Amino acid sequence: MEVSDGTLRYGSIHFDGSISRRPDTTTIQGTTYLARPQDVVFSRIDIRNGAIGVVPNEFGSLAFTNEYPIYDVNAVGRVIPDFVRLLCRTQVFRSQVEALVVGHSGRKRVSAEMFEDLPIPAPTIDDQRAIVERHMQHVSEAMCLRRKAADALAGAVDEITRLLDLKSPDVAPITKPFVIPSHRATRWSVFAATAVAQGISDELQSCYPVKPLGDPELSLVSYGIQKSPRNRPDKNGRPYLRVANVQDAYLDLREIKYIDVPDAQMDTYRLEPGDILFCEGNSAELVGRPALWGGEIEDCVHQNHVLRARLNQDALLPQYLMAFMQTAPSRGHFRRRAKKTTNLATINSSDVRELLVPIPPIAEQNHIADLWVSAQEEAAKLRAAASEAEKKAFTETEVLIAGG
Repeated sequence: MEVSDGTLRYGSIHFDGSISRRPDTTTIQGTTYLARPQDVVFSRIDIRNGAIGVVPNEFGSLAFTNEYPIYDVNAVGRVIPDFVRLLCRTQVFRSQVEALVVGHSGRKRVSAEMFEDLPIPAPTIDDQRAIVERHMQHVSEAMCLRRKAADALAGAVDEITRLLDLKSPDVAPITKPFVIPSHRATRWSVFAATAVAQGISDELQSCYPVKPLGDPELSLVSYGIQKSPRNRPDKNGRPYLRVANVQDAYLDLREIKYIDVPDAQMDTYRLEPGDILFCEGNSAELVGRPALWGGEIEDCVHQNHVLRARLNQDALLPQYLMAFMQTAPSRGHFRRRAKKTTNLATINSSDVRELLVPIPPIAEQNHIADLWVSAQEEAAKLRAAASEAEKKAFTETEVLIAGG
């Protein structure tokens, strides 16, 4: 059914099979189509990635473009919507779908006609419900484990905030509505107003001395080597870290590229264990999140879009700095400083140098670092268990669907 009056919310389908509503301000050009609660909808481009879902009852009807075929499977009565969604997200089905994609790279699609021609098993309705219920038990277990992992990290951040006695509008923001005079609106900021309302300084406060990270006694902040046609890997090819390698508090070293760096420049650009790395650009939420270099690759350098803070470890421990940088004041510093475009937030070396950091005695830094490392280890174990539960959810589902 076509939709033309613009009164409906548009829907989005995600790779995990969930469906969400787009903001009510979203406008899409052209004809759209109506999907009612419990209708099955898939993305012609991303069904091979798992983008097929069922419209939730609580959303009411949603609108989709013709890139999203819509099916009322309840009308036939042979299969239930949740079983179709589950079946189409199994590896066996997705491998069949992958063979059907046509079109240019990056915009390959599966046509509705090809999708409809795929044969599917159809157990009894009772068996379908049992398979879905069993699958959701595993999924719920995985979600519970991931929540516990997030809670472990959040609890550690709360404890670090308490141990450092951090006071900042970032730590306890005002969440209720409040009023400002209209003549001050052009000079007003949430951060400054929150500080005034709470009666605290808008500078970071702690029970320990606070210093900027760029203080010469604490660290040296620098950019990496700029990539150009002149330094393509040759006789002095060196492994180097790109933005893609520096993730949210960890390094992704699965793909390492090379760049030519003469011996004379290696002392300038070579990474050393304990270096803290920052991406110059990231999402607004993740901008300023650090990763710790542990010497994983010998003679590794870094690109100019990756900033490096080399710490004086007699005064500031790397793992302690990593722990502090999970707190609200650190995250808030970079969010406020970042220059934002539509999809990217960027920081520069001055933003890194001017980050205010509490400097406890080394013994206390070690204690806080150990607290954070323990929380990370616990969270990693819980996430690994969650991944196993998710894997089991689909492997068991495939066996049940096959009648095993």
